[in-house]
Amino acid sequence: MFTGSASQPAGIALDIGCGADKVPGSIGVDRLRLPGVNVICDIEKGLPFRDGTVARAYCIHVVEHIRELAAFMEELYRVCSAGARVTVKTPYYASREAFQDPTHVRFMTEHTFHYFGHMNLYGFKANFRTVSTSYRMRSFFRYLPKFLQRPCRRHLWNACEEMAVVLEAVKP
Repeated sequence: MFTGSASQPAGIALDIGCGADKVPGSIGVDRLRLPGVNVICDIEKGLPFRDGTVARAYCIHVVEHIRELAAFMEELYRVCSAGARVTVKTPYYASREAFQDPTHVRFMTEHTFHYFGHMNLYGFKANFRTVSTSYRMRSFFRYLPKFLQRPCRRHLWNACEEMAVVLEAVKP
């Protein structure tokens, strides 16, 4: 059980869609029975955890497979405690990794998660604040200064492989 610290709320840590490679110290959640999976469920039908009990969640290469992302984000928000951190890693929308897997149903940009923040226009029942966004650039591009990496990410195909976003659940 994750006990938290002064800067992190107490609660459990989940690795959602962990497969056989679970984040150490977390509860592995997946729809398949694999080594390391602790809870078997279809995450698109809900998470079997009580409201506000999750302090940390990891969604490593899972959100691009979810058909109803808005419903999933609302469900994730429901189980998160105030201040809970959610780490999402996903292929960057302009990379071959985003397109090569036939089970991917969406492409993600750094702005996708803004729709699940305070002033979302669609009435989603979620309020996540983006804490940080980082990128894994392809070989040549990672040696460029950050100010040059940004236009390369956005305008050149396959310059960036992966995006990691850390979100924080904002609750009253």
